[in-house]
Amino acid sequence: MTGSITRALSWDNVYEQQFIAVTSLGDEVLLYQTNHEDPGVESNSMSKLYSRAGFENIICSSYSDINKGIVGVGSINGNISIFDIYSPNSSVLSLRPKQNRPCNSISFSNNNLVAVGFDKGRQDNSLQIWSVESYSLAGNNSHLKRPVTTYLPNEAILSTVFYPDQNSNIICGSYKFLREIDLRADQPIYQMATKCTFGLQIDYFQSHLFQSFSEDGSLAIWDRRKLTSNKYKQLGPTNVITETPVLQFNRLLSDASSRKVTNPCVRYSTVRRGEFAAVFNGDLIRRWQTDIVPSDDNVVEPFRTKESSTLQSLKQQAAQLYKPKEESLFVSLVLDTKTDYEKVVSFDYSPDITSHTSTNFVCMRQSGTVFRMPVVECIEALDFNPINEFSIAGPEGTATNFLDKQFLEVTQPNDQPGLPRQRHRSSLGRLGDLTLNDGLDKHDDGTVTSSTVDDESLAQSNLPHGDKRYSFDNMFDEDIPLNRFLDSSDIIGNDICVTIRKRAQMGYGVDCDKNVSILDTLDAGDNKLFLKNTWKWLTLAKKSLDKGTMISEGIDLGYQGVLGIWKGVDELSGQVRTSKGEPISEAWMSQAVKSIISLKGQKTAGISIPSDSEKKAQRKLCLVVCGWYFTDTEFEEKLQTLIKQGYYEKAAGWAVFHGDVPKAIEILARAKSERLRLIATAVAGYLAYKNSHVNSPWKDQCRKMALELDDPYLRAIFAFIADDDWWDVLDESALSLRERLGVALCFLSDKDLGVYLNRIADSVVARGELEGLTLTGITPRGIDLLQSYVDRTTDVQTASLMASFACPRYFTDPRITHWTDCYRSLLNSWGLFGVRAKFDVARTKLSKTFEGQTTIKAAPKQVYLQCNRCNKNISKVKSSTANNQAMLKQQFNKLNNYNTNVRLTDIINACPHCGAPLPRCSICLLSLGSELPLELDDKLDGGSSSNVAARIENRFKEWFSFCLTCNHGCHAYHAEEWFSKHYICPVPDCNCRCNSK
Repeated sequence: MTGSITRALSWDNVYEQQFIAVTSLGDEVLLYQTNHEDPGVESNSMSKLYSRAGFENIICSSYSDINKGIVGVGSINGNISIFDIYSPNSSVLSLRPKQNRPCNSISFSNNNLVAVGFDKGRQDNSLQIWSVESYSLAGNNSHLKRPVTTYLPNEAILSTVFYPDQNSNIICGSYKFLREIDLRADQPIYQMATKCTFGLQIDYFQSHLFQSFSEDGSLAIWDRRKLTSNKYKQLGPTNVITETPVLQFNRLLSDASSRKVTNPCVRYSTVRRGEFAAVFNGDLIRRWQTDIVPSDDNVVEPFRTKESSTLQSLKQQAAQLYKPKEESLFVSLVLDTKTDYEKVVSFDYSPDITSHTSTNFVCMRQSGTVFRMPVVECIEALDFNPINEFSIAGPEGTATNFLDKQFLEVTQPNDQPGLPRQRHRSSLGRLGDLTLNDGLDKHDDGTVTSSTVDDESLAQSNLPHGDKRYSFDNMFDEDIPLNRFLDSSDIIGNDICVTIRKRAQMGYGVDCDKNVSILDTLDAGDNKLFLKNTWKWLTLAKKSLDKGTMISEGIDLGYQGVLGIWKGVDELSGQVRTSKGEPISEAWMSQAVKSIISLKGQKTAGISIPSDSEKKAQRKLCLVVCGWYFTDTEFEEKLQTLIKQGYYEKAAGWAVFHGDVPKAIEILARAKSERLRLIATAVAGYLAYKNSHVNSPWKDQCRKMALELDDPYLRAIFAFIADDDWWDVLDESALSLRERLGVALCFLSDKDLGVYLNRIADSVVARGELEGLTLTGITPRGIDLLQSYVDRTTDVQTASLMASFACPRYFTDPRITHWTDCYRSLLNSWGLFGVRAKFDVARTKLSKTFEGQTTIKAAPKQVYLQCNRCNKNISKVKSSTANNQAMLKQQFNKLNNYNTNVRLTDIINACPHCGAPLPRCSICLLSLGSELPLELDDKLDGGSSSNVAARIENRFKEWFSFCLTCNHGCHAYHAEEWFSKHYICPVPDCNCRCNSK
């Protein structure tokens, strides 16, 4: 024996637990007790209370549940010693078989019987039952010399255990058989052939389950109810039954290097139902948690008829395949626990005094040292609420993590006037006006460096001094040490759901200008610049559509991108762009584009495009769509604005992109930086070498600088002047998509332009770059882009809002329906029903075609007031069906006629059908159909919009408000006032928490 330690379950001293240990040499038995000096503090130390020495080669041990202190040990020579460990001077009862042979197992019953299992003897049975009821602590106990009864000759008994609830029943295992014996009978109840006969243990929580293992380390869990079922009783006690374990693990306890397992330590949990554990390699305790699949009592045998086919019969059998007729056991969880010290040979469970479900282990090392260690339990359940607060539950209890108020409070866009607003003025014209310094970062020392618009972040130096806010994306761009743990609020507070909720509460919707303002407030550092630019493009697209400038010749080109305008009819397939949905021809499409361009007037006449292009009108409209068209005066103003702000590189780049290299040289030469003036000198060489096709050192240096410079605009300038090739500019990915599209539309041939647009479209769609909507438009191709964006960011809010501008007005897509449903569900879960209702109304308005037809079916009324007596709707009786629409129109006009002080005189106090009075308000006791004496009505004049809003609010305060739980009602205004100060229903003797449902 390598040493063992076992908890004596019934020996606990109040909250202190006691453990019986046998040393590795097998010569001493010790009694340990947990040590809790402070009940609130767990201690790993164990106190040794008593010890008993003088034994030789102890193989097995056990204790009595009913007699505290009584311990029994069995040695290799067959001697059984029973003694009281609490009394060091008490006598030892020695029991011996007729022939000396190893004692393999010992077990105490609750009626003072001891079952002992020996190796095989020639003239002696191997299972012997002794009675120790008359054992005396002071006498010599000479009268206890013979066993009460014996069983099983010529067999070695390897393990024995009494049933805790049946004192006369014992399970024993030999090398080949597992038996249950009733001491009142001569023959076993059953005997079963199996190799898993070692280490019999009964589950403390489910006594019908017991486990055993074999020499090769296989472990089996048995269900006694199956072994003693009626189907085996008719076989007789001498017959061998065949039954499989309810759970079996092949070679679970064995080492891969050996075929046999030596002295494994397996324990059933005394803390948790359905758990057992084993020690491995002396430093690992592995725990298996099991659970039960209940039987299906409604299992029906397959119904068969003569006409039923074989296939139908197989389907019926398959339907019943996973409906068990009996309970089945399965492993629900496997946990590993590293021990505090190495070379652990035995252990047992120790409950935690502070928690009934927490687990500790008392372990014994090979040296005989005993220690107690706590187990860090894993979380068993985790659930988030709609605002990302979460609760966890586990063996150690439950806990809830609440978000800080800073994540729940919302700042309105106009509440922080100190934030920079210069670059986001919604009153400016085209998209180019809105992004003069996009992609640029101006430092405190006055120098300006360029970044990329495609990047999601600009340098944080744009923030006002002392502003400590930063985005979640930038948090992980920093070099965070691997051993640093982020607080849960850093992770959860920056989750996309928190961002979506803040935006929704601030009014993030289909108002594009307001969305830009909201994004400015939430992210002053331009970390979401791509999102702002996309909303700005949608602002221009919506204004063009509202003015009718994108509708011509019966074709609606609203929210079309550059790619759709350029490719024409092919990109319009699957979309309804005409009033009757008829197919569009190339000639019709071309005529519509030319008509739209002609409506733009002189501003499009000056756009410079290749003279040999066959699609001049399409190019011009593409430039209009992407916002890259200026008159000479406007372009000069843009350059001067950039120069005043210190963005010389971008101003020079824009000059080159418009084909004016001398202007770029002039801009760089005016810069205060000596470096830029030197660059202007280098660029000036272009004027001398532009017509030369011979390679020169100047061109080589330009190519080199195009690779080495940090500023993307300077790189693009040198790349172009080196080879006079616009493809070098288009390959500069650091430039914004709008700038690259403008260059391509102005200078590439028709064939090259088609190739470039297709390549860029594939790239932005695959990467989910939101600014790519300028290229794809809100079309089926654009929905593919939004899908990639959602896959990357899970921002269903932005996707559903942007898609609603064109879907279902022009086309339908199930993905948009899914995003919309997800967003609506989010809003409902947060209680933002008003925001959700406004979103539904806005989607319905956006779905109107240019002929005024709504493509979204408006949501029907969801609430009706019904009379309790006649079960009819409480509404005015209509004289005839024909007059219904006229009456509804008249009522609508009366409700919206706020320019007069006339109130509705037809107040409903009773059911118009049967005359039953309406319920009374539980607070003011007036009829729910009566008016409220509001002072605001007498002071308002119906002129201003604020007065109109106030009147609408007052009418709402008179509406019915009912609790769906207790059915008590009151005026909405009274309910709002009452529940602002109370939790309980205002009706006496009603304890309903109406406002907490």
